[in-house]
Amino acid sequence: MAPADAEKHESAGGLWEGILKEVHTEATLSDKTLVMLGRPGIGKRTLCQALMAHASPALAADSGAEISSEGHSRAVGLDYAYFGSRDPADADAASAPDYRCPAATSVLILEDVKFEKVLRSRLAVDSLKHMCVAICLDLKQPWTMMEDLRHFLELLQRVMSDLLQQIPLQEQDEMRDRLAKHIASYQEQQGEASDASALVFNMCIPIVVVVTRSDTASALDSQKTLGWSETIEAYLRSECLSYGAAIVYTMARAKNTRNVDVLYQYFMHRLYGFAMRAQPLSPSRDALFIPSGWDSQAKVDQAAALLPGGGGLERAFESVVTCTEPPPPQPPPLEECEEMQHFLKRNAAFLQKLGGVSATSTRRAAPGMPADPAAAAADKSKEAAG
Repeated sequence: MAPADAEKHESAGGLWEGILKEVHTEATLSDKTLVMLGRPGIGKRTLCQALMAHASPALAADSGAEISSEGHSRAVGLDYAYFGSRDPADADAASAPDYRCPAATSVLILEDVKFEKVLRSRLAVDSLKHMCVAICLDLKQPWTMMEDLRHFLELLQRVMSDLLQQIPLQEQDEMRDRLAKHIASYQEQQGEASDASALVFNMCIPIVVVVTRSDTASALDSQKTLGWSETIEAYLRSECLSYGAAIVYTMARAKNTRNVDVLYQYFMHRLYGFAMRAQPLSPSRDALFIPSGWDSQAKVDQAAALLPGGGGLERAFESVVTCTEPPPPQPPPLEECEEMQHFLKRNAAFLQKLGGVSATSTRRAAPGMPADPAAAAADKSKEAAG
């Protein structure tokens, strides 16, 4: 075969190989669901936009989904977003202008627990095997973090309990075993003994605690907030360990992002099984990454022992990480107003001295108005007496 023909054959083979790989990928990848929980105004929708831009930059640009620093909270019971699903290793191919992700991850965003039933109505039992949960916490207001985490974990337990009751016990056990094995396999890869007792609450689905606006960690360097970063990390790790939850600190801004690529990798790893290349990072004030299975009770105890002030995790989180915002102004004191009838009765004599007239006299004097019977009788009595 001539060199030119061989080069053409190689080129054609590479083209067909690429087409076959793309078709196979599209056939094997299915759409997944991400349930995103978190209070309003902490950057959840901005994070979704950043994940979309990372998955498929060209598609994100065409859809106008630019990352914005403005708030996107909306007064809705359950909001919706999405981002493309692909192998994180295909980052170079994804940057091509004509690239389209072979699948998508739908995002259901819940901000208020009173709409729990709305969320429940959108989750099918069959979707549990293809679902991941992200609980978003705000580092800009760190004193809210642990309360929000417990708040949404309780909601998730209620929803999952309701859904799992509709699944046969054998299938429930299989889902729990799958989650426990994932955690154990990560520990074994690190050369550590598997600690099955650490997973106290096995809800059968992957949970990722996403800390947003991690760029505000620099505000925790003041004298008043000394040691807060370490305290936040230790308390988060302790709570997440019981649920087998991962922790990722993120920042999503128009010209700068942090750990969005790591979070995307981890979602694809847990939802599709793609390889996870990013390495754990702990301790860290603004780029923490603890995948499910990396942490252990011994590591958490070690981190807690190093907290400033001593006492470990025995103190309440809110007693250490306190609100730094000024208290809202006090409302003005209430003033009691006199009822109108009492006011008029009390001031009737005074009004008459000023030349005021009664409504009865006004009606009697008004032209074309029928005379008041009582006033007419009084007038007749006066005339008769005169």
